[in-house]
Amino acid sequence: MRDHKVFLSIPGMCLLLFLWALLVPDSAFATPSYKIGVGDTLSILVWNEPQLTRDLSVLPDGSVSVPLVGRILAAGYTTEELERRISGRMKAVFKKRPTVAVTVRSIGNNIFYIMGAVGHPGTVSFTHNIRILQAIILAGGASSYAKTKAIILIRHNKARVISIEDLEKGKNLKANIPVEPEDTIIVPAKTDQIFILGEVAAPGPYFYEDGMTVMKALIGARGFTQFASAGSVKIVREKLDGTKKIIPIDVNRIESEKRVHSKEFLKPGDTIFVPQRLF
Repeated sequence: MRDHKVFLSIPGMCLLLFLWALLVPDSAFATPSYKIGVGDTLSILVWNEPQLTRDLSVLPDGSVSVPLVGRILAAGYTTEELERRISGRMKAVFKKRPTVAVTVRSIGNNIFYIMGAVGHPGTVSFTHNIRILQAIILAGGASSYAKTKAIILIRHNKARVISIEDLEKGKNLKANIPVEPEDTIIVPAKTDQIFILGEVAAPGPYFYEDGMTVMKALIGARGFTQFASAGSVKIVREKLDGTKKIIPIDVNRIESEKRVHSKEFLKPGDTIFVPQRLF
């Protein structure tokens, strides 16, 4: 008995690809146009005028010197925008507005800056169509103590806060904006801490995270030792007046509950103490 296999004909495949192209919006593939920067090398070609074709470097002031046009600002424009500007200037010389083509032959010293809780802070060479998440990856990624919900992008002396935590979860993808030359990205470090003492496998200070519970903190400390009294855990919290508040926690009871009580949420500066059980 022969196996029955279904094969899609070539016309059928073409039809599926055509329908898929109709269903997927163009914006899904859209990428921002590159903006010319200082130090870039441009090839400028004027159709039917080979003597005007030039390779030009963008000067420190952002300009290039084009035959018949003179000095014209190039930095900050796309190649299409610069083509129109040069063509418009040449219209005064030619009877008919010439067709101009501008291409970027090489990118110059365009860089952006990244600092804070990343693997390799410093300057990063700018490349085409790089976005905020990829920029952090290029810098060695965010460290374990980074505030991934509060990445700061500084552009033209204006700051914007971006959560790459959302981006890593596939949320708010519009926030994964393109990086531009001279941008500064700051990945702040967590400064708030909690302290876990007593009968846990790894006692010591830990970085506080929003929504952290006693159980999550204890898991981060690799759990109890064999001598721990799980039913007598205490949270020691300093109040505004400097006195200490003791909050008893029965971890055995937490494990059997579906809902976390408000008292089990930690605050920055809390100390969790796990006493030794009595034998």
